[in-house]
Amino acid sequence: MKKQRDKQTQVEYGIAFKHIGRTKVALVFPNSYYLGMSSLGFQVILDEFNKHPDVSCQRVFYQEADNVPRSFEIQENLTEFDIVAFSISFELDYFNVVSCIYNSKIPLSAENRTSKDPLIIAGGVCPSFNPEPLADFIDAFLIGDGEEIIHDFLSEYQDGQRLGRQELLTRLSEIDGVYVPSLHKPIYNDDGTFGGLHPQVNIKRRIVSDLNNFETVSKILTPDTEFSNTFLIEVSRGCVHKCRFCVGSHIQKCRFRSSDAILRLAQSDLAKKANKIGLLGSSVTDHPHIDKIVTSLVNNGNKISVASIRADSISDIVLDALASSGLETITLAPEAGSDRLRRIIGKDISLNVIFDVIKSALNKGISGIKLYFMIGLPSESQNDIDSIISTIRELKRLMIGFISGNKMPHLTISVSPFVPKPQTPFQWCAMEDEKILTQKLQYLKREIGKIGGIKFTSASAKWSAIQGTFARGDRKLGKVLADIQTKKFSWNKSLMFNNLNYRYYLQKIRNYDEILFWNHIEALSSKERLKEQYISAISEYQ
Repeated sequence: MKKQRDKQTQVEYGIAFKHIGRTKVALVFPNSYYLGMSSLGFQVILDEFNKHPDVSCQRVFYQEADNVPRSFEIQENLTEFDIVAFSISFELDYFNVVSCIYNSKIPLSAENRTSKDPLIIAGGVCPSFNPEPLADFIDAFLIGDGEEIIHDFLSEYQDGQRLGRQELLTRLSEIDGVYVPSLHKPIYNDDGTFGGLHPQVNIKRRIVSDLNNFETVSKILTPDTEFSNTFLIEVSRGCVHKCRFCVGSHIQKCRFRSSDAILRLAQSDLAKKANKIGLLGSSVTDHPHIDKIVTSLVNNGNKISVASIRADSISDIVLDALASSGLETITLAPEAGSDRLRRIIGKDISLNVIFDVIKSALNKGISGIKLYFMIGLPSESQNDIDSIISTIRELKRLMIGFISGNKMPHLTISVSPFVPKPQTPFQWCAMEDEKILTQKLQYLKREIGKIGGIKFTSASAKWSAIQGTFARGDRKLGKVLADIQTKKFSWNKSLMFNNLNYRYYLQKIRNYDEILFWNHIEALSSKERLKEQYISAISEYQ
């Protein structure tokens, strides 16, 4: 591991390790270096920590082979830090969060820690829509955008360091966006239903109103990431379209960075060291000045990439810029096989529009097409599954007409089970049974295989069910996570041992008046608006 770390350090270019600071912070990405350094949010929060004059922050990545997680910079144990901050982007990383705490010899339960132990905090996408499954292990969650709240939190922490641990946590809980779960106990009614938290609380979500106030760009360049030696610039945050399945568009207000700010950031010293400028965001091609931005970047000699493309908002100008930058594969997300089902989930883009973009990309020399689909969507029928297959068959016929010399267009299909997420209009609906999802995936793989010449990838139905359990779960799942770590139980054995059934979390259709496990986390869309969208979706297929 040390040899690997040394090799990664040697090829990094960017911010240097800051040794001095009276508050030592370990910023933990509970997965690999590759995924952690591919996360722009992780890099930006690292920079924000180190911008504080009295803070020194080191990175920590989860390595399964390591018994004791240590800092990337100088190999310190987590117990040597004042604050251990987890950046959590994926529900399946909850296992790794618990492993990092336990293997560092920090008391696993937040209630068992003393002032001698590090303060364990967490932020990121997952805690921002439902922190409860990790509530037993985390002293404080930071809900929403981290750039501003980090500095408020650090200032209050340093002012209150002479206080006892519980008094400090109470003081920290008064900051907008900070949730201290130990101060609020879950209540369950006699019939087992969730009755809310005591005392009641409503955690305000922190939102950065103007992206121009923060330079949300790459801070470290390294080839060992998904975006190898690419300088990333956050162009937008949130999404204007509010698809009914997408948690990101419902917990984030849509904001765009100004075109002038984007072009200025692309001229930074670190950007000039990169091979490419990557434009990042949930809704990049919806930027009102995207054509101007990509044209200016290419005219200035930059190669570009775009993280997210919607077929109904990408222009020929953007496609030309991507083609001239050497883009080999364009990625689109039809999500569903039929126009009917796309309308229901709120992604009302016709197949004709998607095909027009693909034909245009092929005409410009972009020979790779990758499509994302979901299965198990509300109201999905066998016809919808077969529509995925017929769409791919039709697309394959279209692509054959673009064979040029030895350059053969290639097609990749990626399929994932749909997980109904909190804070979306589909938060009340059930997730499809794991066995049925597995059968659908096997059917698609077999039938698409018959077409030939297509790469097919899919997410596991089993792991998608576990992801959904954590996404929609409550604090009882903390015991499951703890027993997996301390007793070395399997997932299923730990559920049984704690008298829990994952179907309760996944396959129960929730009532509108039911108190949901995440109701105390402020939603950007009102319950009434989410309910209205859900009823609208239901009415379209009843």
